[in-house]
Amino acid sequence: MSDLGALPVQAYLSACLLAGVIGVWLGYVAWTDRDEPGGTEVALYLFCGGGVSLLYALRVASASELAMVVALNLSTPLLAAVPGIWMAFVLAFTGHDRWRTENRTVALAAPAFVWVLTAWSSGTHGLARRSLSAVVEGPFALLSFGLGVADAAFVVYAYGLCLAGVLVVVDLYRRTGNRYRLQTFVILLGTLFPFLGGIVTVVDAGSYANLAWFPTALVVHGVFLYGTVFWLGTLDAAVVARDTAVEVMQDPVIVAGSDGRIRDLNPAAEELLSPDSVGSSLSDVFPRLEVGVEHPISIDGRQFDIQEDPITDPRGTDRGHVFLLRDVTERERRQTELERREAELERQNERLEDFAGVVSHDLRNPLAAATAAVELARGGDGTDDDALDRAASAHERMDDLIEGLLSLATAGKSVDEVDRVSLDGTARRVWSRLETADATLSVDGPDLPVLADGDRLEQLLSNLFRNAIEHAGEDVAVRVEIERWADGVTLAVADDGPGVPPDQRSDVTERGVSLGGGTGLGLAIVGDIAEAHGWELSVEESAAGGARFVISGIESTGT
Repeated sequence: MSDLGALPVQAYLSACLLAGVIGVWLGYVAWTDRDEPGGTEVALYLFCGGGVSLLYALRVASASELAMVVALNLSTPLLAAVPGIWMAFVLAFTGHDRWRTENRTVALAAPAFVWVLTAWSSGTHGLARRSLSAVVEGPFALLSFGLGVADAAFVVYAYGLCLAGVLVVVDLYRRTGNRYRLQTFVILLGTLFPFLGGIVTVVDAGSYANLAWFPTALVVHGVFLYGTVFWLGTLDAAVVARDTAVEVMQDPVIVAGSDGRIRDLNPAAEELLSPDSVGSSLSDVFPRLEVGVEHPISIDGRQFDIQEDPITDPRGTDRGHVFLLRDVTERERRQTELERREAELERQNERLEDFAGVVSHDLRNPLAAATAAVELARGGDGTDDDALDRAASAHERMDDLIEGLLSLATAGKSVDEVDRVSLDGTARRVWSRLETADATLSVDGPDLPVLADGDRLEQLLSNLFRNAIEHAGEDVAVRVEIERWADGVTLAVADDGPGVPPDQRSDVTERGVSLGGGTGLGLAIVGDIAEAHGWELSVEESAAGGARFVISGIESTGT
């Protein structure tokens, strides 16, 4: 039994007991608040470290070798779990949860599990803890044993995981901004304690060769981890989400340092550049992606817009650039197709204007000559001649067709500019210009100012008025109705004529369709003008049983 009155023994036991109590207590506190990333692993790490410290204190204070061996065997699984818990903490803290699969967890735990079983059964095979016996070193009574093959393998495994975790944290330190570098630095600093404590224990440094120095070091490391997660604040979801988002982005991301060398690539960028490009000069690997290059650029048949952002430290010093390559291949294809269609549409409009010019000049000139010839044949005295009358009617119909075709050529063009016009005033002005015989017009509703192309609105109303006079008779009563609705203004032109049969209402606005021998273009022009403005045209029955043409969706000026 150790000399409990000796100062070195008291100091060592006090350190182990204090570390054990702190480890178990902080482990409990961490367990109750383990929702933080890495919080569960910190709790388990502290439980293990605290348990190892308390059991080692029991070993030192025990009066028999059997009690020492029991305490040693009880601490073995706790000690074996520490490397795996450390690695699990690192992966959780740095946001690499995708690496924490079930198969990998089992693979990491398997060596520790085998070592525990081997250590417990060392007396039968000698692969671990050879020559286990109690020895006295100064005031201490300690267990002495030599390292077997299994012990050496576990030491390599433990330090391998320790170094792997350190490298992951170092990578995180390099990648994260200054806001989170304190946390990663504290983790790395705390890792030094169990690392050095284990080395000192294994190589038997100090005055007491068989005295272990790592139990309290484990608790100290656990305290550092606890402080990082629960006091300084763990890497929040923003950092993890940022790293994850960059990794899963379909757009390539390239990070270059201030020296012009590539520092990092996301998987999408690795499809364009070799992963071996990291560390190479950006100008050598990707000469078209230098600072200030004009965008977009073409790569392997794909088009990319380049978003370039500088990387600066808190002092404003240039630390490099981040290049985000947005794949705009489909956008450019659609733009090209749109430009092609616009060019084709422009050519069609030009041909349509040429056609209108032909109709206006090349057809009207011979038509005028033919009309003059008919009048000349009549002798200018109005002599009744059926043949000449039929010719004159044909000429009038041709003139109406020409006028309608000219209007049709421009009716469907998009409306680029609108004016503030009065529906009431426009309707009355158009009516006053027509030959209306005994027909009458009434306007019902408020005089609402609306937004429209004034000339085309006049043409729309003129065609509707002429349609009413031609199909309902010279004494037709035409009624213009103006109503305001939540979605705009509605304009209706109704008459008391025979109306439009229900089964033909959807057809009368088609080109060439006429119910009374007309050209079949008047109402088609009305439909095109309405569509060009974004209005809707419908055909209904009027209150008097005639036709009612409704134009809805007209935008009001609000006054």
